[in-house]
Amino acid sequence: MSDSIPPKLSNLIGPARVLVSECPNCKQQIEFDATGVNGNEVVALECPHCQNETKVTVPPTEEEIAHAQAEAERANAERLLIQQVNQIKDSMRTRLQNGKPVFLYESIYIPVDSVVNGENLAEGFSLTLLRQLGLLGWDVVQTVSKTVGVALQNVSFGSTMGDSWGAGMGGNVMGVHLVIKKSLSFSDLTDDPHDEVGQFIQSHLDDFLPP
Repeated sequence: MSDSIPPKLSNLIGPARVLVSECPNCKQQIEFDATGVNGNEVVALECPHCQNETKVTVPPTEEEIAHAQAEAERANAERLLIQQVNQIKDSMRTRLQNGKPVFLYESIYIPVDSVVNGENLAEGFSLTLLRQLGLLGWDVVQTVSKTVGVALQNVSFGSTMGDSWGAGMGGNVMGVHLVIKKSLSFSDLTDDPHDEVGQFIQSHLDDFLPP
């Protein structure tokens, strides 16, 4: 409890926020309603016993304390994150200063026009996203197809007409995962922890931290 809060200030249970303070002049208790008053605000009271004015610092509510703690934790987490991003950027700068390349790697998924058993799994094949990323310096270095497995069927005629499951699986390409790469230069490493490289590091922070 802060030194500015009277030692006998306490909360009382009730519909209003009723507090009790001790008058520093006559040492009698002063009961007052602090409903709607923010924590740590100073209010002036007139003692009903000695009629002297005294000032009381209203303590924060449990909700205000919890909110302040949550804000402090969020601020600490943000400071730690910025510190980590800056440290990783510094290591990138050191590598570039030593004449070594620095790359960012990411993956994107693009669906392709695919039909399985007469059902369209995707419509068309668009390179719009890839064109946009190309203008930002990203290059495709690897493709990995995504396939959907289809159980094969045998069709028989005669006394045993009908379909039956075959011993095998068929595969149909429904999209491609593209591994893309971007080469970094000194101009990409600004002091802003939320620039493009900073956001990339934040999105993949665990990959940059030591195990």
